[in-house]
Amino acid sequence: MEKMETGEIRYSMDQTRLIRRTYLKDMEGLPPSTLWVDIDETGHNRQAKYELKKLFPDVPVTSLFRTPKPERLIKKVIELSTGIGDIVLDSFLGSGTTGAVAHKMQRKYIVVELGDQAITHCQPRLKMVVDGEQGGISNEVVWKGGGGFKFYTLAPSLIQKDKYGNDIINPAYNANMLAAAMAKQEGFHYLPHENIYWKQGNNNEKDFIFTTTQFITVELLDRLADEMQPNESLLICCKGFKAECKSRHPNITIKKIPQMLYGRCEFGKDDYSLNIVNLPHMELDSTGTEEEMNNLETNGNRSKSKSKKKTDDEIQSSLF
Repeated sequence: MEKMETGEIRYSMDQTRLIRRTYLKDMEGLPPSTLWVDIDETGHNRQAKYELKKLFPDVPVTSLFRTPKPERLIKKVIELSTGIGDIVLDSFLGSGTTGAVAHKMQRKYIVVELGDQAITHCQPRLKMVVDGEQGGISNEVVWKGGGGFKFYTLAPSLIQKDKYGNDIINPAYNANMLAAAMAKQEGFHYLPHENIYWKQGNNNEKDFIFTTTQFITVELLDRLADEMQPNESLLICCKGFKAECKSRHPNITIKKIPQMLYGRCEFGKDDYSLNIVNLPHMELDSTGTEEEMNNLETNGNRSKSKSKKKTDDEIQSSLF
């Protein structure tokens, strides 16, 4: 009754429903308008081109980005839709504006760009932001630099079609790349053992994964079983195997690679397979940077025990 007496709650004109008044003094702000014409607030395309030219004076940015977005415009969008610490996603990054603005506004972000500008513009621009560049909205948000980011590249498609239409493992993958990709797909941590070739990764201390394009025979499977400890288990991802291998050992699971990947990969599309293997995390100080190129080819060189050198080398050489 008190709120009705003050007029905060009232009946509608037809007396069928209650309406609550909302006063401007009690609101944090007005709902955003649907038409933004104030260029002092949002900037314009010419300003965006100027920002890019200032960042990349020796690069013809106008030929690459015909309608770049000014940092002020992206700032307004991010302000209206997120808070500090929220995640911003831009799957068509272009010149890197969204990542730069989100970083300056203390947002987390995931940004994707498949063009060459990912390397020529986006990555260098984010590094400039971390180093404290003063273009765009830097003065407005009092940006002084700091933080860091991870930079990943996409691996080629793991499975592709041969000339007969059969699913095959992409020849671009060497043994270590394939092992790293399969460990990621199956939820294992890719961490090759120094001496034991079949321990390529694990998801706990006793559960391991071994990936090979070698055809698995009963003899090879038995030899692996003999090398395992009684409480260890092993997942084998392979090109093919004898039918007798399927349930020969209760602690060994064996899967054929193409079949196990159906529904997980876009076959034959090099720009769709996100086979990411995280590099060791680097601690950052307030002004540090973290740039990690995900190059699977350089991960996985490992030594082999002298006592099994011949056997291990034979197996590795027969992978492809």
